[in-house]
Amino acid sequence: MATLPRTTDSNLNETRSIGVISRFASLRTVPKSWIIIAVIFYCASLLTVGLLAGLVPRRIQYTNVFATPTRPPKTTETTETTEITETTSTTTKPSVCIDDECNPRLVSDLIVHSYELEYIYNDTTQTTVQGKVTIEFTLKQPTKQLIYHAQGFVRLEEPALYEDGVYRLVSTRKYIPNDYLSLYRTADDLFAPNQYRLVQQFVVQLTDTFTGFYQSTYQDKDETMGKLLAAKLRPINARKAFPCFDEPQLKAQFKIRIIHPQNTIALSNFPIIQETNQNNVIQTIFDDTFRMSTYIATWAILPDTYGKILDDPEEPQVTVWARREPTEKNQTAFALEIAMNSITFYEEYFSVSEALPLKIDILAINNFASVAMESSGLISFREDRITYNEKTMSTYQKLQVANIVAHEIGHSWFGNYVTCKWWDDLWFSEAMVSWLCRKPLDINYPDWNIEVQALTDDVILAMWEDAKPSSHAIVVKNVTGVSEILDYLDLLTYTKGVSVLRMLEYIATRDKFRSGLQNYLMINAFDVGDLNMFYDQLLNNTNGTQFMKSWLEEPNYPLLHVQLNVENGDTKLTFTQSRFILSNALNSSHLDKNYRWKIHIKCILGGNSSDFDTNNRTGDIIDFILEKEQDTENLPGTSYSWIKCNQNFQGFHVTQYSFPTTTWQSFTSVIETQPTFFSIEDKVNLMQDTFLLAYKGLIDYAEPLRIIRSLTKIHMTEYVHWRTFQWHWDTLAELIDYLPDTLTKFRDFAIQQVLANDVTLDYILSPDVDDNHNEKLVKGILFTLLCRMNHPDAIERASGLFKSIPIAHFNNSDVAIGVAADFLSDVYKYHLQNDDNEADWNNMYNYYQVTTSTHEKTRALIAISSTNNKDRLNKLLNEGLIGGPNTIKRQDYFPMMGHMSRHATGREAVWSFYKENYSNLANTFTLENRPFTTAIASITRSFEKESFLHEMLDLFLKHPNAGTGGEAARQQAIDQVNMNIEWVKSRESSLRDAFDTISRH
Repeated sequence: MATLPRTTDSNLNETRSIGVISRFASLRTVPKSWIIIAVIFYCASLLTVGLLAGLVPRRIQYTNVFATPTRPPKTTETTETTEITETTSTTTKPSVCIDDECNPRLVSDLIVHSYELEYIYNDTTQTTVQGKVTIEFTLKQPTKQLIYHAQGFVRLEEPALYEDGVYRLVSTRKYIPNDYLSLYRTADDLFAPNQYRLVQQFVVQLTDTFTGFYQSTYQDKDETMGKLLAAKLRPINARKAFPCFDEPQLKAQFKIRIIHPQNTIALSNFPIIQETNQNNVIQTIFDDTFRMSTYIATWAILPDTYGKILDDPEEPQVTVWARREPTEKNQTAFALEIAMNSITFYEEYFSVSEALPLKIDILAINNFASVAMESSGLISFREDRITYNEKTMSTYQKLQVANIVAHEIGHSWFGNYVTCKWWDDLWFSEAMVSWLCRKPLDINYPDWNIEVQALTDDVILAMWEDAKPSSHAIVVKNVTGVSEILDYLDLLTYTKGVSVLRMLEYIATRDKFRSGLQNYLMINAFDVGDLNMFYDQLLNNTNGTQFMKSWLEEPNYPLLHVQLNVENGDTKLTFTQSRFILSNALNSSHLDKNYRWKIHIKCILGGNSSDFDTNNRTGDIIDFILEKEQDTENLPGTSYSWIKCNQNFQGFHVTQYSFPTTTWQSFTSVIETQPTFFSIEDKVNLMQDTFLLAYKGLIDYAEPLRIIRSLTKIHMTEYVHWRTFQWHWDTLAELIDYLPDTLTKFRDFAIQQVLANDVTLDYILSPDVDDNHNEKLVKGILFTLLCRMNHPDAIERASGLFKSIPIAHFNNSDVAIGVAADFLSDVYKYHLQNDDNEADWNNMYNYYQVTTSTHEKTRALIAISSTNNKDRLNKLLNEGLIGGPNTIKRQDYFPMMGHMSRHATGREAVWSFYKENYSNLANTFTLENRPFTTAIASITRSFEKESFLHEMLDLFLKHPNAGTGGEAARQQAIDQVNMNIEWVKSRESSLRDAFDTISRH
């Protein structure tokens, strides 16, 4: 077919000139009296408008009003060619929203049937793309305004509206704050209930922001450069790529056609049904999709040299696309394996196969801004999340690849097949697949023990962040603005969401949870789901909706106090709940002190108080829902000495115990005498509870130390146990690094636990082909802990391993490096942190620039940021701010600041630079840049002095505009510093004394 023309500025100028000439020519035939009358009328109009303008209340929003032609545009009937004409527009000030425009949600009662999309990208040098959308919909109720979404187009032509096939004359307003286009009948009539077709042409700018319709450049093998185009329409971004009804419940069929250059490939949600090649362009037409929300639609244009692997060369179901370099090195094969295993599992688990398109393309994008985007049939990933190189990627990174691929495949059922009604329920599909994605991995790779790792990946992190007054609920009521809602869809929302859904499955049982999911999918197939219906069918002994509401609509979580008393041979248990706030330094006065959660209580009792035997472990099970502040249970004829609640750490609360004699030492006695009595999860729970309670000051720090020591006595070998210890130790280390009176004892205790039971550095660093998945993970943590605690031999071994790596490796040559991938990050980091060799630092900086592996680029960034040479740190900060081809990449700049802030020299350098250059940073990155506006929380995380807090407050006072997401980040930073100051004042001595107590016993 013919190459479709692109509109150019010269064409537009020519159109303007012709229009002006023709208008003046027509004036020569008008009588002078008519002209005089017209001038008088025009002047009177100006005067009237001016007077009215002075009387109308002013608001800051602006409205663009588009002139609509008096005849149907010719483009509505064009199929082979597209012609774009100039839009006439005026801007009126001031502006107010009118009627339904004031509502951030679309209020028209309509059904969207289909979108027909056409994009024209004639050659790879274009920075804009022409498009046309045809929307078929049914209006169910009469309305004065017909409103839909559009945002940020280079040009947006006048829409043509057809009612039941008949062209209707309309006028158009654009209300920018809500991204609205409003159509009005010119006769001031209502739009009647009927079938409608809306046709509109537009020009979209290809952005570099990885939202909407964007372009991405990349470097492939042999330093060749390439470019691809793709669409990421994650919530409220579809309106940037085409005019649409951009709300999740308005699902529709998509018919997509792309005109693109030869030597390129077009992909979309559904398979290609037709390709025609003519005049150096290709027209690719895709099969009609099933009903989808706008944010699920997607497409991509790739060079035909882009690498790919398929599950079946004859009839492929899954294709993984990536740069040639990782593809040819077989680094995408693991992602393909995980995808195929996940599909097989989900189809059987859900008993639904129709949720999947006939094909799935997995697209790796080198500089993708987020982790992934789950668009149906074409899933985009950041390259480092789906490529696996066993030479340089750790065992944990392999886990991450598997997890994210299984996660995104799971969205085919939750998010795509059944979608949320509104953005505030988006957490459900994200949290649900984050939990469910562990199941196919658990089936196919049972030695990974992946479900238990939800504790260290999600629950522990969520409990720390959610224990602050500045936390927020998963579902935030009375927030209607879409951008505000999306601000709440943060890491806390997803990690706490996983924790709550994990708890729900445990209460309901696995089988009932699964059947509930199957019913939910079956009832809501290709539609939106009712979450309350799902909750209510799961729980028997309480209302499911009300149970979940207590966890979803309130920030924080409960402290459950369990008191055990024995009187006259009977055991009495008292359960009391209150709100848990991690630090007394934080103001929680705005929170409801009388709020009560519905807590699933499941406990086991043991011991015999009559003879002080803690090891009699055959006892009663307590199982009920605590819905009020306090409840009691009486067990006549029994004399228990201890009770352990939150069985298998399924609940999202912290438990404090009070026993007649020893309390926490009852648990250490059981651990040491019967190592397998408590489950893996219960042991994590004991560590988690004691560390949180000790941080708060409710128990002595000797208690978590005893738990850790008891676990190491019985040869602590589980990854989740070491990871829990490491997580809490790292959290404390960020403060104790600056507290010399405690630092030595702190380091010594950790080193003693790592090297207990005759564990040696040689054992840790010697990879064994027989090491299973868990053992590899544990060895990696042990070496990290030794290096973090500045163990001299570990630091020396790290430097020795670094020096054994061939220089060619740092020039991006594919050479054997002789260092196991599980230790590579620590080898890079701790050598450069402890050895001031300039050549080594320069080699690593060069490696950051030249490596095409995003994993290695991140490692190199952390390493060069870890140096104690202040001149080199300032070099990174200054050159990165200026920018340029051989400096820190823009997307890495603020993560670099965070890495620098993790050690004393870097913290000082970053904070001084940040304060002195704040205005320059704001001008360079803008206040819309979230990595900049939220960096403050990372930079100040270890501040432990009042002087630091005053400097922060002074900076915020000097620069009151915090930018997008910045206000919350500033509050988080203030809260954390207040917590640190309080901990140093009230808890440091407790920890220091606890080391002495432990050493004496």
